[in-house]
Amino acid sequence: MESRNLVVGLDLGTEFTQIAIKREGIEPESICVSPGNDRFLIPTVLCLRDDTRDWLFGEEAIRCRNREAGRFFPDLLERVVRDETCMVYDKEFTGQMLLERFIRKVLSGLKLRYLQDNIERIVVTVQKQDSKLEAAIYQSLEAMGIERDRAIVQSHLMSFMHYAVSQPKELWSNDVALFDFRKEGLFYYQLSASRKLEPVAISSQTADLSDLMDSDSLESMNDRQLAANFRSITEKIIGRQILSAVYVTGSGFEGTWCDEVLRELCKTRRVFKGQNLYVKGAAYAGQTAGKEAKRREFLFLTDEMLRSTISIRMFRDEQISDYPLVWAGTKWNEVNAKTVGILDDTDEIFLSISNAVRKETKHVVMGLRNLHRRENKTTRVSIGVRCLDRDVAVITVKDLGFGQFYPNSYRIWEKVVQL
Repeated sequence: MESRNLVVGLDLGTEFTQIAIKREGIEPESICVSPGNDRFLIPTVLCLRDDTRDWLFGEEAIRCRNREAGRFFPDLLERVVRDETCMVYDKEFTGQMLLERFIRKVLSGLKLRYLQDNIERIVVTVQKQDSKLEAAIYQSLEAMGIERDRAIVQSHLMSFMHYAVSQPKELWSNDVALFDFRKEGLFYYQLSASRKLEPVAISSQTADLSDLMDSDSLESMNDRQLAANFRSITEKIIGRQILSAVYVTGSGFEGTWCDEVLRELCKTRRVFKGQNLYVKGAAYAGQTAGKEAKRREFLFLTDEMLRSTISIRMFRDEQISDYPLVWAGTKWNEVNAKTVGILDDTDEIFLSISNAVRKETKHVVMGLRNLHRRENKTTRVSIGVRCLDRDVAVITVKDLGFGQFYPNSYRIWEKVVQL
């Protein structure tokens, strides 16, 4: 059988985990990898059997817990964020070690199903990005042979953006809304597409509605009360807005209690209910990652994304042009761009800061004071860019000398730039 490359989406949730695959020309497909059942939702839990010392995950882990036949480990993501450790049969386990075992179990189930296929890229989506959790996920994947160049960790909001724009255009010709009702409460996201811009800028608004509706509501209210409360919220949040589509997702929407409210919303817009929106959005994101033309078609602007492209003026390919070092739409905390150039009769670096939303460009001149005087074109410098937050970048220039002829002076210049 001919091997194929798979793009894998993994929705790593506090309650449930899902997995989906994407192949070229085929829509993402949710996959069941948990043994003993055909459910797509995998409880994010582990259990270590007392007798065999085998690690179990998902529904199988819950059954082992119910038989009191092993050590049960819920709250895997929270353990990572809280830096928790635990002793298991005289061995210490960190939250990262437990998370790695869980991810390994899930991906092993996928590999058993697709023996002849290779994972080209994996996109892990989480409710909200956290630096500790993100680092633990990357570390877990690297332990399984999936290096950083084949892995992406992104938020649910980013996965929603990818999912929305991968649907037919009539479903996002106007704003798109999402209600997410999970253990932590009810949350609302609304996307807007600025088609006047190129690339198309996708921006978002978010609202935490857990003070109006939370998981306790499912226990304290009957179906009619839940529906009345949700109807009131939709009228307040959506009102008479023109929306192309409304999506609802999350374990809180399971059952039929909200169906009548959704039918009412259908009168002026398309409405979709399901549990696999984020995992499919992650798979869509993995399919476009690394493909410049497709990636530049959209500019996804979440709170952690840069609004500006940072370019350096260079003589390249027999012409002077602005060479992008950092693209708008890049996560600010992942910016670590570097390039090397040779100064040509100048002691200044010229930068362009192009805001993709306002369509404005400003120019920054960075002087290299006390630069060693050498013959022209014999000073090599490295230029690096990192960000302090979404709106502030630091430009660092280092003198590299010129081989054996001109030694490195080890001089460093830095400039803080408002984006």
